[in-house]
Amino acid sequence: MQRQATPMPDDFTVVTDITDLPVVTPDHYWISDAPSLARAADQSLLCAVPLLERPSGHSRLRFYRSLDGGRQWTQLPAASAFHCGRLVEQGRTLYFLGAGPRRGDGIRIIRSDDSGTTWSEPAQLFDGGFYNAASSCAVKDGNLYWCCGAVNEDGQFNGPGSRTVVVAADLERDLTDPAAWRRSNYLTYPGTPPSLRSGVGDAPGKPYPDHWLEGNVVQVKGELRLFWRTRIDEYGTPSLTAVCSLHDDGKDLDYRFEQFYPWPGAQNHFHVIHDPASGLYWMTSNLATHSQDMDMAAALDNNPRFKGRKSIRRVLALFCSFDALNWLPAGYVIVWPLMRQASNYCGLLIDGDDLLVAARTARDAPNQHDNDLITFHRLENFRARAAMLLPGDE
Repeated sequence: MQRQATPMPDDFTVVTDITDLPVVTPDHYWISDAPSLARAADQSLLCAVPLLERPSGHSRLRFYRSLDGGRQWTQLPAASAFHCGRLVEQGRTLYFLGAGPRRGDGIRIIRSDDSGTTWSEPAQLFDGGFYNAASSCAVKDGNLYWCCGAVNEDGQFNGPGSRTVVVAADLERDLTDPAAWRRSNYLTYPGTPPSLRSGVGDAPGKPYPDHWLEGNVVQVKGELRLFWRTRIDEYGTPSLTAVCSLHDDGKDLDYRFEQFYPWPGAQNHFHVIHDPASGLYWMTSNLATHSQDMDMAAALDNNPRFKGRKSIRRVLALFCSFDALNWLPAGYVIVWPLMRQASNYCGLLIDGDDLLVAARTARDAPNQHDNDLITFHRLENFRARAAMLLPGDE
């Protein structure tokens, strides 16, 4: 008897409807970057949403609170100027770490000591051009590690010679103090080996060369590893990550590229989280589906807000892993029926027996990239979904 794969319970709540923002026209509209989730000291849920105005490039960071586990959300009055980033919990203190308000404005951080109701003014940590959507950070030996994409030597993102970098902070110090932070060497995209390239995206004038972006820092058996999204052949070669290592001698951060490795959904943003209760790693990512989807996506290129974006984002899947390198399918978070629909760019948080997911969602948006909603998904008893994948006793 053939069993049909089914999504997990796909009901969700809406954190915010971006179309409610003022002055949204075909030429002037808002989207969001990846939302980020945290459990505040008062036990409320906090969702941080960086909002991006196009084409002006203006940005603002808004905060939303839920007092009932994510069923209802209320916008808080506080706001700040960030293009992207993530919430960081440290005791009873919350931080938002990111870049902004434009990609050339460096890495900055703000602090809240009242569960996200009010926030400090931004403290500048590093100057330069940086970007990373909400993704995993790691804590090891009293240090916090996060990573960012960086501009190339010509000051451009997503171009030839794209670079990445790691930042680290001493958790014994106030993270708004720039002296608490260190930065690694820059790494330039190593180039895609010919054997890993499909040639699909090699047409003259393609929008983007091969590059990497939106990395995750993960501690695996005491070692720090970084896993990067790769955009190869304009999505013609999906599901391939770039793996890097990081060694910290207490003074210098030695950051090195190691290898390319198969990875489900690595052509798009993915988010890895470690679960201390099970020892497993969990990840959300968007599955590449099949050539028909690619053909349908290409047909939408007449929409200028979809031009060149042939990555398929309508299937959001959940995976688990023993080693944060080889992934087992644990289920679908949500599967949208239409090509222009998607849930992607997720922030994750473990809440007891449940996994919480905040997603950048395009339900009624013109395409699968430019979202109209931030949605919240609660995956109840998520560990049980991997029970059949775990080895048993003899």
